Parts: sequence; C-alpha cells; structure tokens
Amino acid sequence: MTEYRTDEEQAELLKKWWAENGKSLLATIVIVAGGWFGWNSYQANQQATAEAASMLYSQLVDKVAQPAAQQDEAAKAEMEALATQLKKDFGKTSYGQFGALFLARFAADAGDFDTAAAELNSIIATADEGPIKFTAQARLANVLIQQEKMDEALALVATVPDAAYAAQFEEAKGDALFRKGELSEARAAYVRAQEAAANLGLNTQQLQRKIDNLAASGDA
Repeated sequence: MTEYRTDEEQAELLKKWWAENGKSLLATIVIVAGGWFGWNSYQANQQATAEAASMLYSQLVDKVAQPAAQQDEAAKAEMEALATQLKKDFGKTSYGQFGALFLARFAADAGDFDTAAAELNSIIATADEGPIKFTAQARLANVLIQQEKMDEALALVATVPDAAYAAQFEEAKGDALFRKGELSEARAAYVRAQEAAANLGLNTQQLQRKIDNLAASGDA
C-alpha cells in the first residue's frame, strides 16, 4: 500500500493549506432577514463555531505530527476522538471532511479497509472539487488496492486533477498496475510520480525503490 506522507510532512502540508485557505473557511454566505442585532448575533455565532472547529483541528494536527514513538494506544484513541468530534460537530464543512480524512487514515493504518473506504467514499460524494476531494480519491485508490479491487482503483486515479496531486495519483496507479502484473505500465507510472514529487520538493526515495525493484525483476 502506498504509504501516507510522514506525520511531519502531512502536518506541514495541512498547516500550509490552512494558512492559504483558512480565511475563506470563515467567510459565509448570509441572507439578511432581520435587523442589525440579528446580523450581529449570527456573525458572533458563526465566529464562535469557526473558532471551535479551528481549535479542534489544530489539536488534531499537532498530535498527528508527534513522533510515532510517542503515539501509544491512549494517544491514538485521543486522535480518533478529536477526528470523530470534528466530523460530528462540523458536518460537511471542510473541518468535518478533514476529520473524516483522518478517521479513514486511522482505520487504514489498523487494517480496517472497509471503514476507511466508507469514510473516503463519503468525502468524495460531498466535497467540492479541490484538495480534500483529490486527497480522498488518492487514498481510496490505495485502500481499494488492498481490497484487490485494482480496476476500481485505476478508475479513481485515471486522470490527474491537479499537478499538486500527480505524485499521489501516479503512484497509486503504479501500485495497481504492478499488482495486475502490468509491469511496464507500472514503471512508467512510478517514473511520472517520481518526476512530479521531485517538482514539488518531496522525498522520492520510496518511488525510486519501486522503480529499482521493477528493473531488478527484469522490467527496464
């Protein structure tokens, strides 16, 4: 299974995403149906909700970023509780969808691929086109590979939606093709993934190992 980014890399990416997009999450489309007092009350409620979600999200990201050696069973349970609360309390908002992404990750790490797939399918069905949906697609492809559903996985990553996700999509594509025995096509996908990862400044060692293993097996 394609490994998730390291905890530190994932946390940094999420924090970068928040810095670039956080303000837009706080903006809401409002139909003014009352007077000035009603508007102020609505604004105050929206701000309080956004602040609560942001606090939970920050706590979760900080805990995920801790070294694996510090993530004992109690820590894992706490992370799962935070992710569940985000999903439950903030519904179909970006915060709730991030909570579902983490729940899918925790389930996949535990080998519960059915639960992971259910979480990711729910995100894909409700999220707008963008980072959250694209991440869910790539991760669902990886889960489907574990479930021996190679054609379904390939369908999910057939088209790269954005250059920022080329490495994830192409690596998942390579993994599915490798499992199908289509080694030349798998190698080509891994090479594309490696090039995309290098362009983004990401670690390419894992991809290089996959390429080398194919070469060693006779596929050049």
